[in-house]
Amino acid sequence: MQRTRQLLAGLAIGGLTLACGACGSPTTDTNSAGDGTRTARPTADATGDHAGAKAGDKATEPPMPTPPATTAGPLTRKNLPAADRLGSDFKPYTEPDAPEEGFVSNGQPVRQRDPKEVAASIVPLGCPGTERLSPLPVPANALEQTYRAPGRQIAVALVLDYRSEASAARFVDGLADILARCTKPSAKTKATLRTARTVAQVDRPNAGTLFDSRYEAGPGAVPGQWDETVVQKGRRVGMTIVQRGTRESRIDHTALAGYLRTLLTR
Repeated sequence: MQRTRQLLAGLAIGGLTLACGACGSPTTDTNSAGDGTRTARPTADATGDHAGAKAGDKATEPPMPTPPATTAGPLTRKNLPAADRLGSDFKPYTEPDAPEEGFVSNGQPVRQRDPKEVAASIVPLGCPGTERLSPLPVPANALEQTYRAPGRQIAVALVLDYRSEASAARFVDGLADILARCTKPSAKTKATLRTARTVAQVDRPNAGTLFDSRYEAGPGAVPGQWDETVVQKGRRVGMTIVQRGTRESRIDHTALAGYLRTLLTR
């Protein structure tokens, strides 16, 4: 599951550790980013002063985080797409508890996301040169919904609420710059890769719209492709990423983009 979440890093389902460790910390657009909903459990240092009073003492499990809310600031499920707009077989999917990841389900397919975590985890896997780019701006609020289709195909939608239109536009520009570096490796480069790398085909029909279709290349690459649609309207950004089989046609980006843009004003 964690691997799948990394593949969907553009709209990461769960709390991720960055594959691009050199990307740096994201700049923030807000002074009050929400609490993380998926943070790794802290690991006790057995040699430290806080490891326990006696060697035989039973370790105390750290408390699990509270379930995430189903809203985020002004954002509600009305701002997220209906499942059938992502594909006829998709249904809303409620993630179960994942104690090993420190995640507690709220029993709903919609959940509040930590804005800082979202801005960091959107960076795709292994694209060369992204560490030299400016980090993506952090939204004030982020809300996510997950979907599933038969065969365990996955889709994720996010709506991001920024404090200014300029910051929302900077997010789309920044993501486009990152994806432009997710190019297909040459045969020589592919032979030297140690981990899988994202390859993205990017289309930018206008300043407020971004489409890409991506797959993985290199060791450990998972078959299949993912279609991402990103739109901006005012201070908000709407995003979806939809998994598809290798024989399936691409999603209709243009139609989905128009639909997502209408949701941003609700």
